[in-house]
Amino acid sequence: MPDVKPDPLSPSVTAPQPPAPPPSDAVIPEQTTPMIDVHAPHHTVHTWRDFFVHIATIVVGLLIAVALEQAVEYSHARHELKETRAEIANEQKANEALWATNEKNWRSTFAALKNDVTVIKFIQEHPGMPQAELPGVLFWEQAPFLWNHAVWDAAQIKSVVQRMPLEESNNYQEYYALMTVIAAQSLETWNTVNAAHGFDLLDPDPTHLSAAQLDQVMQLTLVALQKHVQMGYSFGRYAHEFPERPHTITWDSIDALRPTAEAIDPKGMERASALTKSRLEAAERGSPEAPGKK
Repeated sequence: MPDVKPDPLSPSVTAPQPPAPPPSDAVIPEQTTPMIDVHAPHHTVHTWRDFFVHIATIVVGLLIAVALEQAVEYSHARHELKETRAEIANEQKANEALWATNEKNWRSTFAALKNDVTVIKFIQEHPGMPQAELPGVLFWEQAPFLWNHAVWDAAQIKSVVQRMPLEESNNYQEYYALMTVIAAQSLETWNTVNAAHGFDLLDPDPTHLSAAQLDQVMQLTLVALQKHVQMGYSFGRYAHEFPERPHTITWDSIDALRPTAEAIDPKGMERASALTKSRLEAAERGSPEAPGKK
């Protein structure tokens, strides 16, 4: 078969080529979902009546939204108040369980401080007496006042207390304020007790103290005892203000621990007590006794 030569003047026909891949840095458009356009209603306001109806619809819708929001907030506030009351009741119940321990610790500290006063006084009156022959050892004991108040603190921070009736909130305020006072008195006693026996950091034997040092230790011990008794009177106030709560320390029991001269010798102190009583009664009437009058 003869060879067929291509005609150089005729266009050449080539096989179709596959499309070239896009460049690596080419941005490929994302397939996006068409968004729904929100259009204003096509109905136009033609009259004043239509205008006011339109405004009224908006106002009613806003009022309903606000009312629903307030209803939710009110429901939440009532639920929070109910929970807070239950938590405060549990917290005070736990404090009642601790109260017996606090009263026991108070009595123990009182006995320890009275013992220390007795021992220090003996050392002052018997200089040179060896420690082994003292009528006791110095026993510096003071346990901190234990109580819970986290729930009450949180209720104040979250302003839940402001939503309580006045009488209820005042009752809680009085309770926790008294607990705060007792805790502060306990800390004052603890600080003074530590100052009183600071000497034993260098020498635990109190008989080695000079007369001036013994006077200082005695003074600090008496101050600690006085602060501790003041704390005891706060225990008595607790019994007076909250008689339905368990307690054993009262104002009368504190008075019994520090009897007056009239209680010890009522007959011998009868005349002096009468004079003092008359002065106090005169002052109450607004006519104090003249200075120097007996």
